[in-house]
Amino acid sequence: MKILILSQYFPPEFGACAARNSEHAALWAQAGHDVEVCTGFPNYPSGIIPEIYRGRLFAQERHDGYVVNRSWIYATPNRQVWKRSLASVSFMVSAFVCGVFKCKRPDVIIGSSGPFFVGPLGYLVGRIRRVPFVFEVRDILPQQAIDVGMIKNQFLIKALQAVEEFLYRRACGIITVAEASRRSIIDRGFDDKKLFTIENGIRENVFKPCEREGEIREEYGWQGKFVAMYIGAHGVSQGLLTLVDVAERLRDRQDIQFVFVGDGADKPGMLDRVRERSLTNVDFLPLQDRQRIPLFYAASDVCLVPLRKGNYFRINIPSKIFEIMACGRPIILGAEGQALDIMEVSGGGLSVEPENVNAYVDAILRLRSDPDLAQSLGQKGREFVLQHFTRLQKATRYIEILRQLVRSPSA
Repeated sequence: MKILILSQYFPPEFGACAARNSEHAALWAQAGHDVEVCTGFPNYPSGIIPEIYRGRLFAQERHDGYVVNRSWIYATPNRQVWKRSLASVSFMVSAFVCGVFKCKRPDVIIGSSGPFFVGPLGYLVGRIRRVPFVFEVRDILPQQAIDVGMIKNQFLIKALQAVEEFLYRRACGIITVAEASRRSIIDRGFDDKKLFTIENGIRENVFKPCEREGEIREEYGWQGKFVAMYIGAHGVSQGLLTLVDVAERLRDRQDIQFVFVGDGADKPGMLDRVRERSLTNVDFLPLQDRQRIPLFYAASDVCLVPLRKGNYFRINIPSKIFEIMACGRPIILGAEGQALDIMEVSGGGLSVEPENVNAYVDAILRLRSDPDLAQSLGQKGREFVLQHFTRLQKATRYIEILRQLVRSPSA
């Protein structure tokens, strides 16, 4: 099968979208499929395009048996909403040219959204190339942007919702990354026969238990500390300012260190709050190479996975929970809905009320005082994720669905 993936984010950029699409592409190519990717020049979240791509409109590379076509994008830091929207529109335009004129005609196109404009891009390229378009819905947009207050203009909201519903109707298939997302789309009246769920997964040979007192603890001076770590986007969805408040509550516990690894729109506010309160028990680290992430998980004693309160966030499954569990580390999850269901079934961590400082404090102190409990949670989590959430399992199921959709496309 010839597959074209449209994805604004792709390695070396970090995040669930980049990891999912690159790992699916590699596994499909390994299985004998002809895979191409259309993506932008890497710049997320710093807004800086590497020197090798500057001054170019397009570039083609080969990775792990598949072709990566990169196109120009308006590069901007992950800060202001209007600039990020402009970046997404610019990618839609350049990737349209790339998908129509520079890629081989595929058997199926996957438009992996968000950002929002990747969906329309997939539909348009599919129409021009006369091939089925599969809409991969990782975030239900524009609803997420509405819930966090990023979009307030009612005319714009109605226009974006009209485009969203058009894409749901015209796609031959819709892939969600959470079953709750699939159900929410069905509840709005869309055809359940073309809706499928393929959750995120992990490469178990990469995300695996490593030595706790290894090179990372030595590099950053965390020997002998109980490390509570967050790795990932520092965005409006995570509510990370709550964790800074948790660190302040535990400022007198010199044996407990909070570590935030990554970048995003909320990071400047977090840095300001830590400086204003003179907190010495908080470390901020920049984005790390994905290959080093398992070492950082290993260096932690507990990994924090927060989300903000809100109905929308009840259908989110932070993909990092699978990576953490695969590495055998316990989780403190501040989320509701499907993420909470997975945590309770897996037994891989403790659950607390989102944005509840006291609940986070109690959970951290509980694990600090009971290392046997922490070890047990980590072991249960790894056993669970190896049974249900490996990337190979998910990629294999995805191909089965694509074959089904290509045989009898509904649009």
